[in-house]
Amino acid sequence: MKAPLRPRAAAAVLAVTAVLLAGCGSSDSGDATGRSGTVALTVNPTEGSSQLPVPERRFFSDSSPWNARVDSGRTDPRSARMISEARERVGVIERAGSQAPITERRQVNAGLYINTEAWTTPVVAGGQPTSLVCRQLVCGDGQDNMILNIPDDVDPDPRYDGWFTVFDTNSSVAYDLWRARREDDGSISYHFMRKWDLNGPGYSQPQVVAARGSGLPLFAGLIRPGELESGEIQHALAISVPGPAQNFFVQPASSTDGNGRTTSLPEGARIRLKANVVLPQPVDPRTGRTIRLTAQQQRLADAIVACLRTYGAIVVDRAAVPTLYAQRDVTSGLIRGNELQGLRLDDFEVMRLGRQYQYPPDSEGTAGTSPSPSVTTTEGAS
Repeated sequence: MKAPLRPRAAAAVLAVTAVLLAGCGSSDSGDATGRSGTVALTVNPTEGSSQLPVPERRFFSDSSPWNARVDSGRTDPRSARMISEARERVGVIERAGSQAPITERRQVNAGLYINTEAWTTPVVAGGQPTSLVCRQLVCGDGQDNMILNIPDDVDPDPRYDGWFTVFDTNSSVAYDLWRARREDDGSISYHFMRKWDLNGPGYSQPQVVAARGSGLPLFAGLIRPGELESGEIQHALAISVPGPAQNFFVQPASSTDGNGRTTSLPEGARIRLKANVVLPQPVDPRTGRTIRLTAQQQRLADAIVACLRTYGAIVVDRAAVPTLYAQRDVTSGLIRGNELQGLRLDDFEVMRLGRQYQYPPDSEGTAGTSPSPSVTTTEGAS
């Protein structure tokens, strides 16, 4: 039985503090946005609450593709074609009297959107000891009678695949849940769990599935509130496109749910905002009038644009329009989501691809289509 959703956490309190996530992040010295200090986030705190702040800092190792700069990297010679095909949205139309459905492809010209509530991930830590129960036989990294500390006022939303990320600050790990929901007894049930080492590379070996179709962490590449407040983002962002390649992916993805042309932009690919692109003001699609950004919105938009030029974005999923992801419940008060709608996929270029893997692998278990070059810090994982 599906329990009704509880009210979501309504407020975010940001405090610059030195609260650390044990063993997590870069050893670089720096400011409060994620290198040495951290911006701690507490969601809807209550007096006497056992909920812990979620530290905002660079997750994963320094060599992780999520932390690699791409501002000096080379572009792929097939960049323009992959970007064009990634704009295709594939639909299946069933018509009366027709024996077979018709596949329709249309070009999506919509601008870049930022999800802050729907189809993005809440990230929680601390709270009450909560039982996690798997509703399937294959549970990933889930275990019987598993208990994690989870706030009782932040719930998964089953409408959006029940994505939910729980940090265990004692062990420096995070758990991504898929199709999670809060039950009447306060427990959380789910269909699949993947455990991530916050000191690790931030991705899995090829053919390993996770809570997201690309096999990548739900929380990797999120735009976080402290980063918006500071105006500096020092990691690659997660992006979804309308038509990522079907049957093929590149690392750091480890699987794919792409439904586009096989020659389209694969999940796991890194794209970068072109250096000569200037952020236009967004336009209201209903009226055609320019939407004037406030000074704060412009500052936040400029921070994201700088990140897209420096670290780029990794293709993690498919979506109706090109989409970035901000942490759920705590960013909607800072951004509306349409600040970057003046940007189109054509404003991006694809960084040089590494080895392409077939998914699912063929009957002999082979999956590569080209030799695997070495990993470089300017082009990400290969």
